[in-house]
Amino acid sequence: MKKIIILLMATLFFTLLHGCYDRDIIDRKEFYYELPAVENVAYTESGNTVTLTWDIPSTVSDDFNRPLEVMVQLVANDIYGERRIIGNEGTSTEFAIEAGTRYRFIVKLLGYLTEEARLEGFTDQVFSGAVIIEID
Repeated sequence: MKKIIILLMATLFFTLLHGCYDRDIIDRKEFYYELPAVENVAYTESGNTVTLTWDIPSTVSDDFNRPLEVMVQLVANDIYGERRIIGNEGTSTEFAIEAGTRYRFIVKLLGYLTEEARLEGFTDQVFSGAVIIEID
């Protein structure tokens, strides 16, 4: 009899403990803001320098502060390296490269939501999808 009471108490305790969570956090997954990817990404090589260029899309929502930024991540031989933030809606950057190294450049648009568009509990920093340029 004593074992049954202990088992029932443990079951009740586990049920009560398992039911203690904030359902609002689980249900609140909606985040309505996204940025379009940068357009017309291209590169030129000149000696040991690569110049990346791109265009800022014209279809950016008014919910984002202007000017936007662009983040460029350098990946050399599958090792993530330097990450640059190009401000003021810049449309190019240069990287020094070495012969015989395989490079990948990941280019994303970066924007910050306006005060009116911010949602409590969410970041105001939004990245677009990535555009990847590979150079062998």
